[in-house]
Amino acid sequence: MVSLITKERPEGAIHETLRFCYEKRGALAYISHLDMLRTMTKACMRAELPLYYSEGFSPHPKLSFAAPLPVGQESVCEYLDVRLASPMAPEAAMAALNATLPTGLTIKAAGYPARKFTEVAAARYDIAIRTKGADAALAATLASLLSRKPLTVYKRSKAGDRDVDISPNILDVRGEYEDGVIHLFVTLRAEGGAFLNTDYLLSYLKVEAGILSSDPLFESAAVLRLSLTDAEGQTFAEDNEP
Repeated sequence: MVSLITKERPEGAIHETLRFCYEKRGALAYISHLDMLRTMTKACMRAELPLYYSEGFSPHPKLSFAAPLPVGQESVCEYLDVRLASPMAPEAAMAALNATLPTGLTIKAAGYPARKFTEVAAARYDIAIRTKGADAALAATLASLLSRKPLTVYKRSKAGDRDVDISPNILDVRGEYEDGVIHLFVTLRAEGGAFLNTDYLLSYLKVEAGILSSDPLFESAAVLRLSLTDAEGQTFAEDNEP
């Protein structure tokens, strides 16, 4: 495993940047990335972090995220960079932020950037599916369907709507069944224009396998991002996570 956060403060930096690893759980999974930016910005202000502001007619704090999470998904491995105007100890900033964040957001580790966010190449997810007929055989069937090459889905984008083969962006698939729930553990590309949303996988399985087709009160799918990896498949993890 490798790390995106280091405890070693960089020398000679023009502006100091702190990096935070946090989890996003519960109802906050349903807020947009723009709302998450606003939430974190306000939390940094309430925590009285010495924020660096951009210049110009509309100054704003400088915050950036690694591989922003799609709406409706939870995560235990989100990353945020906050640029500061003056130094602040990572541990103090972490404590101050956790005291101001809403339920569902928790900072798990803090330090300085160890690698660039552009080095994040893939993300691993647990897609938990409750559906009629769930068993070990169906779990294996769903994993097999997602391993097809090609795997064509209909995608909407600014460049136009079209059929796209998403199989090159599915790096690994494994299915398990436990206590009435099918868990699909998938690793998907997460860099730049190659980012693949799990929604496309679920839409495909609904059509091909007929899952999640009955009463939504009894059938559901929940997505949890488990980890981020680099291009070599090494998982990013922090030593001081609980």
